[in-house]
Amino acid sequence: MLGSGEVVGKLEISWDELLNHGDEPFELSFPSVCDDHPSLTLKAAVLHPCDDHEGALFDSLVDCEIARDTDAGHARFVEYMTSKTVSYLNDAVEHFQSVLDQCPVDHPDRASALANLASARLEGYIQEDLEDIDSTISLFREALALRPQGHPDHPLSLYYLAEALTWRYRKERTTVDLHESAQLYCKLLPLCPEGTYLCIAAGANGVDYVIDECNTFPTDGSDEDIHLRRIVLQLCPLGHQHRLQVLHGLEWALWIRFRQRGGIDDIDESIQIAREAVSLCPEGHSERDAYLNDLAASLRSRFDHQGRSHDLDEAICLYEEALRMCPVGHKYRDVSLGSLGGALRVRFIQREDII
Repeated sequence: MLGSGEVVGKLEISWDELLNHGDEPFELSFPSVCDDHPSLTLKAAVLHPCDDHEGALFDSLVDCEIARDTDAGHARFVEYMTSKTVSYLNDAVEHFQSVLDQCPVDHPDRASALANLASARLEGYIQEDLEDIDSTISLFREALALRPQGHPDHPLSLYYLAEALTWRYRKERTTVDLHESAQLYCKLLPLCPEGTYLCIAAGANGVDYVIDECNTFPTDGSDEDIHLRRIVLQLCPLGHQHRLQVLHGLEWALWIRFRQRGGIDDIDESIQIAREAVSLCPEGHSERDAYLNDLAASLRSRFDHQGRSHDLDEAICLYEEALRMCPVGHKYRDVSLGSLGGALRVRFIQREDII
């Protein structure tokens, strides 16, 4: 039930055409939607009331009831999406719940029943017509568990759960939800071909929001902080509009942890990330001076820790370049002067070099 309940196509087919397929499932294709190609897999069967071999008739009747309730649920959900009438949503939820009740744990349609019910409930939560999001997330979790990696609907289940967690974060500001949502999107995006409906939906409605929100979190250098920023960086491959900002957040978090714990690996990685950030700010970039100063500060910190003269020399060169980008009257000129002056003073003390 991806999308907003819109009609993607109408089907007209005779009973004879349906039954000509025998007992084999067959696929019907609809016109493309947002570069995606929706299709429907059907299976037709003839029921003979006098033939009830080992309960086959009962099973077929149950399947028919499931199909009728599912269709009724979708019809009511479409009406809710177009009219925003809450009674239609309640009817849809009731039908989908009935379907789920008829699909025990080992039923082949249980995952779909879970997803349909959860999707309707999530939309009601988004529109503030339903309040319970926790049970909805539990339904999505169970559906995902029934659709492991390799299942054709695994990407869709990842998307649904990530979306639900993101919406709970939007309303309840639970950081752990955003963290898990970011992890799910990291798993999802490699499974979504560029330009497909699911890729577009995940990007516009989820990933960009998660990245933006994570960038607003305070940087404290904790293990959890750094872990989250690493995950977010995976969501920003080379060329991504937010990669520079995310690199800065991770570099700063590693620098803070280095200052707190003194781990050389942290400052080495901080410098490596800062170098990439500078490379993304060519001459003329409005923020190049800031990223030059960041790299210089990390090099200066490593010099203070290990005493490598070449780190201090490189830091001074970077500070000088940054200062040239801050002419008299620039709001950060005093900061740039202070950083350069401090580094030059340290080098003078170390070498008694007055040049």
